Amino acid sequence: MKQSRNSIGKEEIVNYAYVCQLTESSITVRYAIISDVHGNLPALEQVIGLLEHRDIDQYLCLGDVVGYGASPNECCQLIQQIEAVCIRGNHDEGAVSPAKEQWFNPEARACLIWTRQQLTEDNRRWLKSLEPTTQVDDMVLCHGSIPDPDHYTITARDASYSFQATSAPLIFFGHTHYAEWFTYQSGEAMPVQHQHPEGGTCAINEQARYLINPGSVGQPRDRNNQASFAIYDDQQPEVAVYRTPYDIQAAQQMIFDADLPAIMAWRLSWGI
Repeated sequence: MKQSRNSIGKEEIVNYAYVCQLTESSITVRYAIISDVHGNLPALEQVIGLLEHRDIDQYLCLGDVVGYGASPNECCQLIQQIEAVCIRGNHDEGAVSPAKEQWFNPEARACLIWTRQQLTEDNRRWLKSLEPTTQVDDMVLCHGSIPDPDHYTITARDASYSFQATSAPLIFFGHTHYAEWFTYQSGEAMPVQHQHPEGGTCAINEQARYLINPGSVGQPRDRNNQASFAIYDDQQPEVAVYRTPYDIQAAQQMIFDADLPAIMAWRLSWGI
């Protein structure tokens, strides 16, 4: 996929609303939010490599570190190395919970069983220790939704379930692999959906509440094959979603070499 103005290169971040090189003097960054790594080490290394130069105070991971991809142990270890606050995704749970694989389609099930066989005892123990939700400052982190970590938040009605479950002004979720957010203000019948597959910036104001998906690092499904992540700057305040290209062919070759279902490799090119 051709790199867009909303994507991140190795030397600069390009914002969808304006083009400028961000420096430490122009922005104070507190949180980096990542989700749905799915064992894709080249994508995770690319994202972390960019964020290492952005003065991140805390990494937040919304689950599904493993599943689909061929590097479950390496991804678990990297998430732990950056000391991310991490919650459990459905694939993380499936990798350490007997019989959970029956909830998945045949291709995902095959990847899950393979992942279970590959995990080290330390990484298995770490995945078991993860909680389905947690709170960091004024933010709530969940995977699919607050009431149900396996639920896909796709519509405004889906989003309302998480808004109803907490009074927190800012909620981060993953699971769908779509870069988007929902806004909700008191008196509105339903939340408003804002899809941003090319990246974008969500300005935070006190009159609204926000449910934000940073997109997927390791298996985007919003028809943009670039890795996706977000940065929350509580000084602006705003949440910016960014896309960055990574070595898709390397990730695909790892999947082929591991003899995992080929569709898990090909879909990385398509962003579905």
